[in-house]
Amino acid sequence: MLSSVVALVPALGVMEVLIALVVLLVVRHYYRTAGFWSRKGVPSAPGVPIFGSSIPFVLQSEYRGYSMQRFYKDARAKDQPCVGLFIGSRPVLLLTDMDLIRAVMVKDFSHFMDRGLPYDRQGEPLTANLFNLEGAEWRSLRHKLTPTFTSGRMRAMFPLVSACADELQHVLAAEAAAGKPVEMFELLARFTTDVIGTCAFGIQANALKDPQAEFRLMGRKAFEIPKMAMAFLLVVPQLLPFFKKVFSVRLINKKVADFFNGVFQETIQHRQKNNVLRHDFVDLLMQIKTKGQLAEDDGTLRAEAAGGIDEDLLPAQAFVFFLAGFETSSSALGNLMTELAHNPDVQDKARAEVERVLAKHGGKLTYEALGELTYMDRVIDETMRLYPAASILSRVVTEDYTLPFPGKDGKPAVLEKGLQVIIPTFALHRDPEYFPEPDKFDPERFTEEAKRSRPHYSYIPFGEGPRVCIGLRFAMMQMKAGLSAILLKFRVLPVEGANDYPAQFEPVSFVTKTIGGNKVILQPVEQKS
Repeated sequence: MLSSVVALVPALGVMEVLIALVVLLVVRHYYRTAGFWSRKGVPSAPGVPIFGSSIPFVLQSEYRGYSMQRFYKDARAKDQPCVGLFIGSRPVLLLTDMDLIRAVMVKDFSHFMDRGLPYDRQGEPLTANLFNLEGAEWRSLRHKLTPTFTSGRMRAMFPLVSACADELQHVLAAEAAAGKPVEMFELLARFTTDVIGTCAFGIQANALKDPQAEFRLMGRKAFEIPKMAMAFLLVVPQLLPFFKKVFSVRLINKKVADFFNGVFQETIQHRQKNNVLRHDFVDLLMQIKTKGQLAEDDGTLRAEAAGGIDEDLLPAQAFVFFLAGFETSSSALGNLMTELAHNPDVQDKARAEVERVLAKHGGKLTYEALGELTYMDRVIDETMRLYPAASILSRVVTEDYTLPFPGKDGKPAVLEKGLQVIIPTFALHRDPEYFPEPDKFDPERFTEEAKRSRPHYSYIPFGEGPRVCIGLRFAMMQMKAGLSAILLKFRVLPVEGANDYPAQFEPVSFVTKTIGGNKVILQPVEQKS
């Protein structure tokens, strides 16, 4: 159908064809959606034509976590393990039951292997990354990349991270001396840009020293997608191939793609020519390219990871490591700064732990020292609970799946291949059954005893199962290094009236961001003799 419609463009004009397509899809949507979930015996939420079950979600006038939280709460109140929705023209199943969430993410993962995100390996190679790839291609690449993030390799990368943390202290000292409120999200985005720049691309991004550094500007630009374009594609995602063909719509800004491709290729060529070894992500990708796989820390090789890797996939993996690594961690750290400013008792306890642990390690922040910061782990976990990077997790049915319980008609519903499933992370993390007083910041929720008292899948900030965030160890290392550097030198104080507290969230953002940012006052800590 698409090819015949595209052929009409010269005769009728782009706008006429576009209008005709929209009308056709709206009519098709109406007949397709009428009774879709009731025929399956699955409880569903009411909706309206074109927009589906949630107008704010589609128009992005509200944080996605809030939209899905309402459906979650309503379904939980009715003891429904799931609820059928429509997001624009797409049927979506929202999960509320812990056993069902476990089945989708782990137990029956082979039926829900993919995220269902668009990528174009030929036209936009950077989109063919581990986050987006599907099926056997994803599984093969995942096996090859998993040894990249072992504890041994994180230890080897840590000096690069530590150097960035030292630079963070210098920049913050100048900010503190000025005595003015500091916007921590942007400053921490510069810190994580420097970290990922050196660890993923092997270059000095210099974003901490220069707020207008090209790496920082390109990182910011990579997340800029016009609001109306996103809303339109939520309503009629079927039009994405049409837009790409007729209007040359791109998933990644061309300037951004050209920049990161160029940096990666230049880095590879320089290292091959000069025999440079830095123990970073680029080195590991080069090893995978030449040897076909990486060894585990003990030197063993994974049989399932044998075989080569297509060279055109390498830049995409460095690119997604950069995007996922700098934005999510800087957002989490920024929100953590706000929480520490409003919870001085937690801040003091975390600082005391850092001072105590570093005293055992000769006053130096080492990879081993980070591992002993157990209270800091709780502080970060609680931050990720309140501010999960992704408010929802998406999976797509890759093989027809029969739900493990009867529907309204007494028969188990079958989810057909291609159907989207949503796990509402934000709603789970704010469920008072699992987290009493859910809006309160309380790191004690993450003592070992407290974690054993609730379902495992009530807390999934990094995902779970085979699709769990592959860079989890790196993210924690980066955040703990940055937080340690801050706590050692500075006290974090609130700025009256600068931020909403408790926070409200930006409607249009790839990761969870607070309205008004994360402004704080930094006060130097008196150094103990």
